[in-house]
Amino acid sequence: RVRSSLSELLMSKFQLHNNLGASLHALGRFEEAVEQFDQAISLVPDMVMSYVNKGEALRVMNRWEAAIESLKVAVDVDPRHGVVLSNLLLYKQNVCNWDGWDETFASLKEILRANSKTVSDGTEESVPIISPYQAVTFPFSIEETCMSISVYARNILDKAEKISPLLSFAPPPPVGSLARVDNVGGRLRVAYLSSDFGDHTTGVNVAGIFSHHNRQQVHCFAYATSVSDGSKTRRKVEEDVETFRDVNELSDAQLAFTVNADGIHILVDLNGHTLGARTTVLALRPSPITIFDQGFAGTSGGVATHFNADKVSLPPELARFHTESVMYMPFFANPLNNHKLTYRSVLSWEEEGKLSEGSRRRMRNERLGLGSDSFLLACFNSAYKLSPSLFLAWSRMLRGLKDARLWLLRWPEVEGNIRRHAEAVGIEQNKLLFTDLLPLEEHLQVKSALTDLYLDSFAFHGHGTTSQVLWAGIPVLSLPFERIGQRIGSALVLHSASCPLLARNEQDYISIAQAAAGGRGRRILLDIRERLARERETSPLFDLARYVNDYEALLRMIWDVEESQLANSFHSIRQQL
Repeated sequence: RVRSSLSELLMSKFQLHNNLGASLHALGRFEEAVEQFDQAISLVPDMVMSYVNKGEALRVMNRWEAAIESLKVAVDVDPRHGVVLSNLLLYKQNVCNWDGWDETFASLKEILRANSKTVSDGTEESVPIISPYQAVTFPFSIEETCMSISVYARNILDKAEKISPLLSFAPPPPVGSLARVDNVGGRLRVAYLSSDFGDHTTGVNVAGIFSHHNRQQVHCFAYATSVSDGSKTRRKVEEDVETFRDVNELSDAQLAFTVNADGIHILVDLNGHTLGARTTVLALRPSPITIFDQGFAGTSGGVATHFNADKVSLPPELARFHTESVMYMPFFANPLNNHKLTYRSVLSWEEEGKLSEGSRRRMRNERLGLGSDSFLLACFNSAYKLSPSLFLAWSRMLRGLKDARLWLLRWPEVEGNIRRHAEAVGIEQNKLLFTDLLPLEEHLQVKSALTDLYLDSFAFHGHGTTSQVLWAGIPVLSLPFERIGQRIGSALVLHSASCPLLARNEQDYISIAQAAAGGRGRRILLDIRERLARERETSPLFDLARYVNDYEALLRMIWDVEESQLANSFHSIRQQL
């Protein structure tokens, strides 16, 4: 009895420290949270979730390696705990610590398979132990990615099913010929839903579209589900959109009711399964059509009715891995920030001759200490987009190029790991160059001046970064794989002067880069640079007005299909060159 009482007291103290740590974490007091989790671990060292909680607090503070060490202990406690393994891989991924990556990932996949079960329609479903973000960034197959997201989405659909009996939705107003002559009645009502209307990649990319919507035919709404960050981007959205609503304080049910009361025909979700998402609102179907767009490179898993794509990022033969009807934009699915205004300084440098070959060589020597015959490869993607297979390809590439250097950005705790991996495969340390993030006002000009060839990543392509690089006139080498996130960069490259640098496989990726460093290759790169500069002002990739016009045409098309109750899996508009 005494032993039982002591055990209960110990567990009670453990729960006290663990719960206090969770509360401190929620309040943003992460250092104190870690102290409480350590106290809990000292009392009961075999409770895995204390290590997980501690790892998350350390991650938020960018103490990635410490978070990794915490989860390594958790793996010793329970080698088959799916959340531990998935979080460990996530932390390693973000600092390019690939030690034991393949073994850990194989263990995670084995757990996913072991936890799978056959559901009513005969398909395999697994327990949701990974997040959608992990599903689209870890090297899963497209089938595994789709399955994992669908399992995650089932929780959202179940939540919506419990709420829906409390709500009653009215059909939206009709859309008819009045749309062509009347500013008020008969217009298509389109609402954009996002927590990222601010200085966030998605917010910056979409901020310019609202002023281009045709108010004669479309009444555009923006629902902001986050507190204003006070940025110029947020103010631009508020000023340019016809109807702006701050709905941050509304519950899912209240927000869904608001969408329906506004008579929205098409609700466009810009978050997807990302931080701040309000996907339950989509699952409640407050509008006849809901679109997964922009924020997430994967299926909604049954939450939305439609998915916005292009035929390079999501070829029709791969659309079966999406639960939605696919709507196809010509050229590229996502709007790009108004580069003509935002990055005008690149043009100024060109006009002043700062991007001529002679000037570029001199700047490379001044800034990086490289000789005139050097060949500079670069990748500015975030560290989580890099992968072991990509680094092995880069290593093979560098071994075959005497004067080549690889330029990477110095993300927290990344440089040491990459240099250690380079040493392990015999790459000389002087082949790698790391710099801090460049000042925003000059980063594109400097990158354009210094870089000979930009290398897109494998696990997840560059999106905003790749578009900026192309705008700056830098040739881009890209290799498409299977999933959307692994094809976005290739879609940009295909519709640019850099299209000859679209690789077919990993060996082709390496060979193209090595050939580009030769005399003939450098002349080809120079020609591509000149063509990128000439096409910059006319490229459909950077024409927001054209993008919005195409998007509106596609929205009207899918609404016509909805209104006529026709069943159609694909919607496309002709590409006008």
